[in-house]
Amino acid sequence: MSNLLRIGSSALNAASIQLQTTGQNIANASTPGYVRREAILQEAGNNGLSGFIGQGVNVAQIQRVYDEFLVRESNANRSGAAQDTARSDGLNRLDNLFGDPETGMGAAYDSLVSSFADVTAHPADSSARSAVLAQVSAFASRAAQIDGQMQQLASSAHGQMSTEINKANDTLKSLAALNQRLGNAHASLSTPNNLYDERDKLLGDLNAVMRANATIGANGAVTVASSRGEPLVVGNNFAQLKLVSNELDASKLDVQVMRSNGTSVQLAPSELGGKLAGLAQFADSDVGEARARLGQITAAVAISFNNRQALGIDASGTAGQALFGIGSPTVSPVAANTGNAQITAAITTGSALKASDYSISFDGTQYSLTRLSDSNVQTFASLPQVVDGLTVSLGSGTPAAGDKFLLRAASSYVSGVTSMLTNPSRLATALPVTTVPGSANTGDLSASGLDISAIGANTSQPVSISFTGTGTFNVTGTGTGNPTGLTYSPGMTLSYNGWSLKLSGAPKAGDTMQVVATVNPAGDNRNARAMQSLGDASNVDGAKVIDRYADLVGEVGTRAQSAKATGDMSQRLFDDAESARTSVSGVNLDEEAARMLEYQQAYQAAAKVIATANQMFQSLLQSFA
Repeated sequence: MSNLLRIGSSALNAASIQLQTTGQNIANASTPGYVRREAILQEAGNNGLSGFIGQGVNVAQIQRVYDEFLVRESNANRSGAAQDTARSDGLNRLDNLFGDPETGMGAAYDSLVSSFADVTAHPADSSARSAVLAQVSAFASRAAQIDGQMQQLASSAHGQMSTEINKANDTLKSLAALNQRLGNAHASLSTPNNLYDERDKLLGDLNAVMRANATIGANGAVTVASSRGEPLVVGNNFAQLKLVSNELDASKLDVQVMRSNGTSVQLAPSELGGKLAGLAQFADSDVGEARARLGQITAAVAISFNNRQALGIDASGTAGQALFGIGSPTVSPVAANTGNAQITAAITTGSALKASDYSISFDGTQYSLTRLSDSNVQTFASLPQVVDGLTVSLGSGTPAAGDKFLLRAASSYVSGVTSMLTNPSRLATALPVTTVPGSANTGDLSASGLDISAIGANTSQPVSISFTGTGTFNVTGTGTGNPTGLTYSPGMTLSYNGWSLKLSGAPKAGDTMQVVATVNPAGDNRNARAMQSLGDASNVDGAKVIDRYADLVGEVGTRAQSAKATGDMSQRLFDDAESARTSVSGVNLDEEAARMLEYQQAYQAAAKVIATANQMFQSLLQSFA
């Protein structure tokens, strides 16, 4: 009877613990990081002369239902999903910035070009001239506004990176402290399931911020390393992450691991993973490249219109002044440079500018210039050199071997874009000279295609072209050198004093053609027509402005769509991995309810065993009464 009572009591205790465990599972079904528990039972008894004699059941331990492989897979996919989602969210905002055709740069450029139609038709009309200057200002403002919004997007992403760094550091500190608690718990021979849950939740949270690999020791303590193998948590020691300015480009941020011994190591963007990697790629790559392309377009537009304005004269006959101002390329030395060289850069050809910044390095014998947009490298034994429409020069000092410099080119152009003219009469709608055929000409001599390559001191000086026969002519005038006996051929081009024209027809002896200063520049529209024609010019690295801008909008849209598709796929992979993990470790309320009923019946049955043993004992006592 005593054995029967012992068996019943152990069964009752086991059923009670099972009920408690199931109740705990139900209570924590929605607790983040909670892993389902189950009571592990073990038969009690010993061997006697007649064999193994059962003495009931023991509760060996309360065990977490846990699959380490599924947890690792879930964490890895969580890191990828966090990275892709962070980048996708940023690109969606960038795409919205370029997505409205009414407020984009394309609309502003179309309006600028179209505004020259009215001034071409009515060059003396002050309101038409004012309309052009208004569109110049609108284009500059639109470019600066879009660039400013892109900088805000990058700044916001960098701010989020700082927040995520703080989260990661708190998590690493908590994991180190948890390792200490786990060691103490194991020293007391207990199984700290709650600490294991906390450990796994912290690892999941860390992987949402950055990719981290974890190794779990025999006592449940965890060793954490970055994806490149840099230790982050070892025992109760932990490293800290820090955001620092990029050595070459201070507008970009790098992540460093500050080791417990005081040294540090930098993690490359490809070694980050998690939300940090997505934010860094968006801010420094996606936004950076979009800003560079916008800078290239803005600079090409500003320079092409400025160049054309400089070839004309305004209503007063004065050479045209710049319509636009833009930011200048700058060269900054790296702080660690040991030489004292100062390198400078200037725009040489606006139409040849690339959508890129550059790095410059010196190895002691030659300079290497790397175009950052595509990693194209050119080497030079000396400076100055002309590269991609820029003249790069050694301004002063001497470089030392290993010195590096950042050439901010495309990223700096929009930062200074502005409209320069406020007086409508200063719009250079006229060309400085015009052609006048001789009134006594007897042939059909004509001049066409008069254009200006540069305005100099002699540009407006009168020049006379006099034919001495049907095939020869003389040129007289200041700056021409007064050549004589020149051979004529129909369609030939003459160029003097910064202008050029084409002569056609069959002139006769005594025919003349004069090039003289424009008498009424306020009513001349020839330079205005030339500026209007810039709308169809291939002045952005071999392509039209509107085509380059369409490429920019298309590229941003493609990146946004691609990032969304990648983010959706990563999220599905994480959801699948998490579903697989929770199918093993999560709490299913239906299953727990079924177990509750089963354990309740077991409890009742165990109580029945005890009652039966008690009844037998009472009967035995009565037999001796």
